[in-house]
Amino acid sequence: MNVPRLLVIDDNPDFGGHQVMAAYAMAGIVASAQWEVLALLHPDNQKNRHRLEAIQSNHPDVRFQIDSAATRSRKFQALRRYAEGDTLRELLKQIDTYKPDLILVIQGNIEQGCSIFRLQGRLPCPLVSYIPVPHHHAEMGAKLGLFRDFTCRGLYAVPDGFITISKTLGDMLLRYGARGRIQIVENGIPLEPLTDLPTKASARAQFSLAQGAFIWGQIGRIEFKQKGQDCALDLFLRRHQEHPDEHLVFLGSGPDEEALQARAAEHANVHCLPWTNEPTALYAALDALLMPSRYEGVPLAMLEALACGLPVAATDRDGMCDWLPVAWRFPFRDIEGGLRAMEAIRQADSTQIESLKSRVRDGHSVAQFQAQFNQALSAWL
Repeated sequence: MNVPRLLVIDDNPDFGGHQVMAAYAMAGIVASAQWEVLALLHPDNQKNRHRLEAIQSNHPDVRFQIDSAATRSRKFQALRRYAEGDTLRELLKQIDTYKPDLILVIQGNIEQGCSIFRLQGRLPCPLVSYIPVPHHHAEMGAKLGLFRDFTCRGLYAVPDGFITISKTLGDMLLRYGARGRIQIVENGIPLEPLTDLPTKASARAQFSLAQGAFIWGQIGRIEFKQKGQDCALDLFLRRHQEHPDEHLVFLGSGPDEEALQARAAEHANVHCLPWTNEPTALYAALDALLMPSRYEGVPLAMLEALACGLPVAATDRDGMCDWLPVAWRFPFRDIEGGLRAMEAIRQADSTQIESLKSRVRDGHSVAQFQAQFNQALSAWL
């Protein structure tokens, strides 16, 4: 019996959150042994290559090849692809040589990896996009966002199908012109590191945090434009006027790290911790999470916090709408709305928190994500 061939293309030089989930998906695809797989990657994205090479070494009996993609995603790729005649001919040669039964392009957003869209009509099989962040560039606050959206306006109609991570994002794809099949595969997280957390007292001692305080936290890349740590600080300082016993902790690194540290240094109850590859212990030290983001997809930090029984006050966007109670959500950069959400968190019903905890732990493991992703791909055969 012939094993179907899956061609995976990820020609992005950066390694982001969507590629973490794509790597989990790849591990599940390879472990299932239901496909022969060829992954075409950007040659400079060594972190992505190393993740996939580890999968390859764990399954030596599965036909899984890794090579460099002929295309290279960059900013304004929707325009650049029109000057890629030689590159696209080389990509088509790679495709024709491999003879895939399905092509999966890892996009992140609609501009990334869109070069192959110019080959639609010449491809030997369906083209499916994995797109956790289908937002317009203007929504994301990108430079020249409206112009980039204009150059991308026809891209949503090209793929035969999309795999995205929540119903809200699937509806967004439809609004933006998607015509192909839309499949929802919700994110999963590694639950094992969250099952044996330290006690709150020992976790707070580990991070030198106050033992008796109510502690808010924000975990992730420090970038004001998207993640809104400056807004989180503004919210906390307003609330702190009436709740002087509360504390706020930031854990992360990024382009606005120094600016955040400079502002936080003036306030004894605000703490900036350096990023660690093992942030899970901090969840044990916190009482609630803040996520005042411009956009998110379905944030893994939110799922991790909920799995630990922490409520999350977040913007009324994206996957947060699919997960969080209305009272815990607020419009982007709406200070008054954010303060109401924080107060709702302080008054939250423990049964509501436990329900969300069970929802993550019972249905959103990495293994469940992998099984659902495999089912989504198999539906194309």
